[in-house]
Amino acid sequence: MSRFQVLVIALCVIMNVIEGYDILVMGFAASGVRAEWGVSASGVGLLISAGLMGMAVGSTLVAPAADRIGRRPLTLLCLGIATLGMALSAVTGAYEQLWACRFVTGLGVGGVMVSLPVIIAEFSSKRARGASVAFFALGLPTGGLLGGSVAALVASHYGWRATFVSGAILSFVTAATMVKLLPESLDFLLTRRPNGALDRVNRLLTRMHLTPVPVLPEPAAHEIGNVRAAVLAGRNGVRSGLLWLGFFALFGALYFASNWMPQLLEQSGLSARAGIGGGIMINLGGIAGSLLMTWLALHLSSRFLAVATLAGAAVVFLAMAFVLGNLTATLVVAVLMGMLLYALGASLYALGPSLYPAGVRSTALGWAVGVGRIGAIVTPLIAGVLVDAGWSGVGLFELFSIPLALAAVGMVALRFVKPAPVTTAAPVPAEAPTTA
Repeated sequence: MSRFQVLVIALCVIMNVIEGYDILVMGFAASGVRAEWGVSASGVGLLISAGLMGMAVGSTLVAPAADRIGRRPLTLLCLGIATLGMALSAVTGAYEQLWACRFVTGLGVGGVMVSLPVIIAEFSSKRARGASVAFFALGLPTGGLLGGSVAALVASHYGWRATFVSGAILSFVTAATMVKLLPESLDFLLTRRPNGALDRVNRLLTRMHLTPVPVLPEPAAHEIGNVRAAVLAGRNGVRSGLLWLGFFALFGALYFASNWMPQLLEQSGLSARAGIGGGIMINLGGIAGSLLMTWLALHLSSRFLAVATLAGAAVVFLAMAFVLGNLTATLVVAVLMGMLLYALGASLYALGPSLYPAGVRSTALGWAVGVGRIGAIVTPLIAGVLVDAGWSGVGLFELFSIPLALAAVGMVALRFVKPAPVTTAAPVPAEAPTTA
């Protein structure tokens, strides 16, 4: 891979770091919001879910526009929306205003996070594709670690609003950088053929140290319109359903653990500082898991890795139920939990694009992630309601291990459901890298 291809992947990772900060920071700001406004546990769950609801809408309704207008403009637009949401969150004066601002932030984050793994898959070589997408997953726990560190540094001195101010500044700087450096998707140019597509494709090929092409290949008719056949119909629909189950379990478990860990550790008798430490440990484990997955993806299939990490995460959730309240054991299990959940995310994001033809990848992955966001939305809400009803962290971790185990079975079943044929674009000349 050329330096330019590596740069594109690095840019996507940086964006994922910032978006991870934007969406996970609410869990670290929650204690300050509860203290200032007297919000109940259910109310905190609604605030956490507001961003996740926005992400679901962004993934399912906004991200598919990338297949029509391009990955680059859609990504830049969504970065701007997320920046606006973070800035407004810092100046809210009421609970309802903060809820709306968190929804707007999630809307932008959802649109960005779907486009990025598709861009990475398209600019990576075939051998490095799984590892590149796994490395991309490193961004989210790094963003969560950044959010926890900022919360520990500034919240005690300047209040919870300072965490959102910091995020808005980081998002703005990132958006300005991407305007200058982020290229358009190669597969989008080959499939949609906007004005000047041939020149733009050849400029990208030159920067990738590949031979320019004299003409664009002729795509098969109506490839872009085959969304239903490629994603929803027959055996392809079954495959999509199994992928959706994996994303549902992933996001439900991840956002429950990331956002509720600090409060559940406090509930179990540990200090507020220890609670934040538990949240940070999940993200430290996530960084380690993403790096490990980057290496494993070079040697093992994404589907196998998805099965292994889902099963492992289910076991670790059960282990957390047994050790909760013991600080040392809890922090160790939190690291393992972060490793497995973020490794699982890397494996699913690597697996997803490979299940669909190039012309529908953003739409298909957007729908899968959107279904996953439903899990991310309902688990904080359920947790808040159950905490108000007297549930402890022990019961919650046992409860949320169940979807992980079911999704592991689904990933095993995916092996036995072969894809149905759909119309795809004519092959691109060998000199042009493509995932079609």
